[in-house]
Amino acid sequence: MMKLRHYIKNYYKIREFFLYGLLSLAVGAIPAAAIAVRAELIDAATGGASAFFALLALFCGMYLLLAVLKALSLRLSERHGITQAAKLDRVRIEKAARTAFPVTESERFHALLQRASKAPDADKTLYRAIGDEIRLSATLLLSVSAIFLTDPLTAAGIALLLIAGALQSRILAKTTEGFWSKYIENMRRADYFSALLLHREYAAERKIFAFDGAMERRFDSAFAEAKKENARAGRKRLAAELSMQIAFALYVVAVVLLLLRLVPQGKITLGAFASTFYAAVALLSDSRQLYASIFSRAESEKQLSGFFAFLDLPEERAVLSHGEKFSCIECEDVTFTYPGAREPVLKHVSFRLEAGRHYALVGENGCGKSTLVKLILGLYTPDSGTIAVDGQAVSALSSEGRRALFSAVFQDFYPYPLTIRENVSLCAPKALADEEIDDLFDRLDFRPSEREGSYDKELTPLRREGTGLSGGEWQKLAIARCSHKM
Repeated sequence: MMKLRHYIKNYYKIREFFLYGLLSLAVGAIPAAAIAVRAELIDAATGGASAFFALLALFCGMYLLLAVLKALSLRLSERHGITQAAKLDRVRIEKAARTAFPVTESERFHALLQRASKAPDADKTLYRAIGDEIRLSATLLLSVSAIFLTDPLTAAGIALLLIAGALQSRILAKTTEGFWSKYIENMRRADYFSALLLHREYAAERKIFAFDGAMERRFDSAFAEAKKENARAGRKRLAAELSMQIAFALYVVAVVLLLLRLVPQGKITLGAFASTFYAAVALLSDSRQLYASIFSRAESEKQLSGFFAFLDLPEERAVLSHGEKFSCIECEDVTFTYPGAREPVLKHVSFRLEAGRHYALVGENGCGKSTLVKLILGLYTPDSGTIAVDGQAVSALSSEGRRALFSAVFQDFYPYPLTIRENVSLCAPKALADEEIDDLFDRLDFRPSEREGSYDKELTPLRREGTGLSGGEWQKLAIARCSHKM
């Protein structure tokens, strides 16, 4: 609950949220007020009273006001959803950029990032659930109070029946809890094999190795298993729905009996009977919706807990700066072990690199060459020993300071679906001019085969006007991206 209050305080526009609550309260109050007006209107219609048209105008005005208030409430909710989605996405992106690199390579980071990406949808559900709770609580409390004025015993009986209905909803909700999430989870393995058979990135290996038959058999087996599990869950859901309908029928009969006992005593008019019965039937639906909104809010809070956990991930704390030039890099007695690994990948490594000279790092696969480069770049911190630039520990430099010193292209670089100019200019303060790109490509002996005289065509084969590069050309373009400042 403290997390929820903290979230609302820090991420909501409080005045707008307060207005949304007031509108929800007003929307909830109108159906309760309409009970008495509806009763008078029916009595006036059956008795030919002269006040019929005035009551009709009042009744229509109340529901017109209800429609306007609902429209305003919906507009506030939709506007909040749009602005909040942009805000949460911005917070998530900025947090990901600040998160320490070793954390970004962990499985937990990507799991939390996936959960955090669902925060806008969870927030939208949460916002509406809070409004529904206010609206439905007002309707239930005020409507039962209005019925109490007609007959206290009837009001008490309806209140007890509504509580019993809420308890039934709670029990049945536990039976069918997480139905769709379990359905999706059951289908996940089948969906995976389906993707292997359908998606374009697997097309080349499908043609070369002809694994269609093997994957089809695995898909059929996984789909049959998922179908069996989902059918069992569906039967439970059907049984729960049937019991809800039976309970509804019993509730209606009980309300009718409570009201009929007042007829011989002359304590209730036809209008009051009809209006109270209509309100009582609607209240059962409202009570179930209230429980559903409480459940939705709780589920949304659970989903947002992933967003909070993502924001709690450790960040880079280094703040020291450095110039754009350096005279030497010193590595002294460095040992490093990857998180979760038993043995260190590097043990007691020491060397010195002088500025103005070229070095080659040679070794067998898996001996730690890429790891050592990542340590020099400050992406990882050694278990022991130090890596320093002109006497300053790399781990103490800010990310901006490290970017000013180092440029790197790894084996798993990413081919960005941008234009050649945008790709080359990603690390530059502004877009490079044609002459600057020509000079850079000349120095690298690089001539993109698909540029066709323009650096402003998008590099993607998925659009008609787009172009593509070979794997080697993409790698040269990645090198060009970090070479413009050389």
